[in-house]
Amino acid sequence: MSLAAFARCCSAPVVCAGVLLSIASTPGFADERCSQLVALNNQYAGVVLTSAQKALKAQMVSWYKTNCGSGSRTANR
Repeated sequence: MSLAAFARCCSAPVVCAGVLLSIASTPGFADERCSQLVALNNQYAGVVLTSAQKALKAQMVSWYKTNCGSGSRTANR
């Protein structure tokens, strides 16, 4: 599998996470979404991202920092 094909297939979970964050904006889902973002970060560590994917990741990291704190709360679970 080429790097471009791999990047295309791996962008779907990141896009889905972005859509999830957009749709489910109630505080009750924050812990679940924080855990999902931590899992995505671990799953795709080291994957080279396109500029569009980097922009989306920056938005998700910003959301994470706002809604999940420094990450220590979620990371310690």
